[in-house]
Formats: sequence, C-alpha cells, structure tokens
Amino acid sequence: MEPAIEGGDPACWLHLVCPECGRLDPDPERRVCRACGAELPDPEES
Repeated sequence: MEPAIEGGDPACWLHLVCPECGRLDPDPERRVCRACGAELPDPEES
C-alpha cells in the first residue's frame, strides 16, 4: 500500500476566503464578499 499524499488548498488563498460566510472569491482585488457583504481580509496584511 502506498503512503497517502498530503495535500489541500494553499494557505496563500486565505485572503480570498470570507471570514463571515466562508465563501471563496476568486477575485483577489475584491474587498467585499459578494455573498454576504462582509469586508474581505487585505492580502498585504496576511
């Protein structure tokens, strides 16, 4: 049996995840969540 390959989404995508609803927004320039209107994290501060 082969060992499991660890993987997942990179942490550098964290600024694309809405802290309120968890939606991933592919637009890195957007500052407000399209789903709930919450302010998205600033990638420069991550």
